[in-house]
Amino acid sequence: MIVVVQGSKDFDDYQVFLRAMGVAMSGMSKEDAEFYIYSVGPARINSMVSEFCNLSERGMKARGMKIKHYKAPPEWVKENMEYVNYFAFLSKPKQSTSQLVAEAELKGIEVGIFRY
Repeated sequence: MIVVVQGSKDFDDYQVFLRAMGVAMSGMSKEDAEFYIYSVGPARINSMVSEFCNLSERGMKARGMKIKHYKAPPEWVKENMEYVNYFAFLSKPKQSTSQLVAEAELKGIEVGIFRY
């Protein structure tokens, strides 16, 4: 499963981020052996993704699954959108979403918008 995570500059709620990852993982099929997260940023979101992957690695490995994270520029995500299974966008209330969210929705990718 391939998940893209992007957020606003002032998003900082790790608990909401964990909820977003829980929603993404609940969409995994039994055949999925890999959980790849492509983090678009900003830096605070990249740090959350890194921490989540590092903490989850042992548990996922015990279930025969891999978890990895990559930092990706928005251009790369646009070019490879057809491979994405889930897109999570994290922001504070009343903030607008990004252009990548609109493109993901146009391509029929499941998008989760978490605003808290």
